[in-house]
Amino acid sequence: MNVKSKNNENYKNKKCKNKGKISIISLLEDERANFSIIIAGLMLIGFLILSIAVLNMAIDKTDENIQAISSDEFQYVMKDYMRNIPILEREALEELGDEVMENKYPSQDSKADLKELIDEKLSLKAEEYWENYNIHINSSLVSIENTSNPFSYKFNTYISSVKGDYSFERVLSSDLDCIGLRDPIPLLYCKGHYGLSYNDTCYSYGNSLSELLKRKGVENYSLYVNASSPLIIRKCPFDPYAHHGDDNGKIMKNCRDNGYYHESRDGACYLCRLEGKCGCEHYGFETFINPQRTNETGLVSACGSDHVIFSDDVYPGVEVIYNNESDVSDLNGQMPYEILYLDPHGHKVKYGMSDF
Repeated sequence: MNVKSKNNENYKNKKCKNKGKISIISLLEDERANFSIIIAGLMLIGFLILSIAVLNMAIDKTDENIQAISSDEFQYVMKDYMRNIPILEREALEELGDEVMENKYPSQDSKADLKELIDEKLSLKAEEYWENYNIHINSSLVSIENTSNPFSYKFNTYISSVKGDYSFERVLSSDLDCIGLRDPIPLLYCKGHYGLSYNDTCYSYGNSLSELLKRKGVENYSLYVNASSPLIIRKCPFDPYAHHGDDNGKIMKNCRDNGYYHESRDGACYLCRLEGKCGCEHYGFETFINPQRTNETGLVSACGSDHVIFSDDVYPGVEVIYNNESDVSDLNGQMPYEILYLDPHGHKVKYGMSDF
């Protein structure tokens, strides 16, 4: 019995020892599993953090691209608006000239009248851009400057605009000329005398100019009966002007046939012409009044420059005969030559006609 009891105890002791070993092994295995889970969890968290960071970077980059696109669009719209400004200003310049011609009454202040016309056009254009692009634009004409080119002006226009975070501010300068516009001076000065008419290219004075000169006490005023002069302002390409007398005056004939205008410190600029001035303090221009041809020679009448004829101080010009290549009269009994009346020490010298 004792032996048996000892064997049972030994068996129980071995069993306990084996159970202890199994528990330690299980514990170690559980710890390894937990460690793997922790490592996997940390890797997953790191991956999620990295993914979120990459996603945020992508979102930020997309926002930057959207902002860049919006900025580019804003700049494009403003450039497009500014391209319209010289067009609107030229339209206003032509409209004011047409108004003076239609009413036969000069502008009291051509620059102020132009500002009113231009600012109205700019306001309407700004409304159009607000409706189409949701951009608020404010612009107005600041000034008009005469330049060294008497046919051209510098228009300075202030522009500001806002759209969201974007803003724009600038003074735009545009060079605009009066080439192709109508000269109102003959109409404004001869409107009170019967006979003046004009077509698409020139004025025909009938008796109007001779009556005007008669009232001013000009000698041989009748030489300007049925005179003519240009309507459309076009700059003379023959420069220097002293070459007008070349080749027996053929260049002068070409100039007059085409109705060209010439730079002149005594003539009026276009804006002053709109105010009814034949001369002004600015660097201006002049054209010729073409008298009727006559078979008489050695005559004296008003100098044929427009700023002389329409001024209050008309000075005389001597007869200048040129382009006289034939002694045979035409069908009207007139000799085939051209006539101008130019002052000897001024316009004759300027246009190379001193030897005629």
